Amino acid sequence: MAQARNFFPAHHDLLVSQLGSLEALLDCSEEELKRCDLPEAHRQRLLEARRECNLASELAQVAEQGVTLVGWGSPDYPELLALIPDAPLMLFCRGDVRCMRHHGIAIVGSRKCSERGLQFAQQFARELAELAVPVNSGMALGIDGAAHEGALAARGPTVAVLGCGVDVVYPPQHQQLYERLCKEALVLSEYPLGTPPLKEHFPQRNRIISGLSRGTLVVEAPMGSGALITARLANAQGREVFALPGPLASPLSKGGHSLIKKGEAKLVENIDDMLMEFGTNRATLRSERLATAKLPFDEEAAGAGRADILSAEGATGRMPALPSQAPFDLSPAEHGVLEALSYEGTHVNELVRKLGITTADCIAHLTMLEIKGLITSASGGYYIRL
Repeated sequence: MAQARNFFPAHHDLLVSQLGSLEALLDCSEEELKRCDLPEAHRQRLLEARRECNLASELAQVAEQGVTLVGWGSPDYPELLALIPDAPLMLFCRGDVRCMRHHGIAIVGSRKCSERGLQFAQQFARELAELAVPVNSGMALGIDGAAHEGALAARGPTVAVLGCGVDVVYPPQHQQLYERLCKEALVLSEYPLGTPPLKEHFPQRNRIISGLSRGTLVVEAPMGSGALITARLANAQGREVFALPGPLASPLSKGGHSLIKKGEAKLVENIDDMLMEFGTNRATLRSERLATAKLPFDEEAAGAGRADILSAEGATGRMPALPSQAPFDLSPAEHGVLEALSYEGTHVNELVRKLGITTADCIAHLTMLEIKGLITSASGGYYIRL
């Protein structure tokens, strides 16, 4: 089992055709295995795995920890993930496996991100989850974590794909988020229990994030970001890639802008831009969600083979669209404050120093700008231009 991640569906089909069943692998002789038309390196890994494997002990450990094993070819195995050429043969799942039953959207981005990026990740995820579109990401710090938080706030489906065992919390700062995901959504991994978060695991787990998803949205990503690896994998898998535009001077915008300029991602400003690419819209998804909410879940699952983004269980409601930037009549003072604000966030004290006004006047102008939908407040006295 510990070596299962080295084998993909092509190997599964080959072994079943030559041995009769995958279970026969546990009992066949080394001579029988040698006659199977496998690459020598893969054959050796299978032999090593079989020698090391105590199947009864490993299955007992999985059961004790409340982990569900979902194998390639089983009814619970995600339809979209099964289509990629290097799909994992086994998924270790903690939480509700129904969260990966439907087609979703991946939301990815940099660990080091701006307040603006965090807010957009949460907003997009929340709007999608309220329509019961699963939000897939990697539970990393920054954009990933914000996406999961947004989906959980909407009580909608979200899937966290880990680069370690599902019993290992990484990063440790996300202990509470991890516990919520296990209880209210789904955490999964192709790696056996106890596997540490090794550096080489994360590019591998990115193929699962994109493989689970109809499309991947890059929120903020500097050049060289792991989020760009996920975008590249999504393109290779024939999936849609989207990117949010950002401030020209921000290094956090460079990766997304590069994808857009190369034609490797579509520029989006709201979730409607993404839904349109899949031939659907909010009203349609809302109607489907309300209809399926009236059915027992196994009845709903009978329709889960459709190729569009599907509804799943989720909360009702709707988030407002991205803030409008329609022109307003601004006073000269309000205009000055707006121009002094950055898209990454500016502290009120910096505005006071830069503009030479009192703190009280500055906050009054900021309040009016926020009412007009041109800025938003963030934690710690920061304000962000929208």
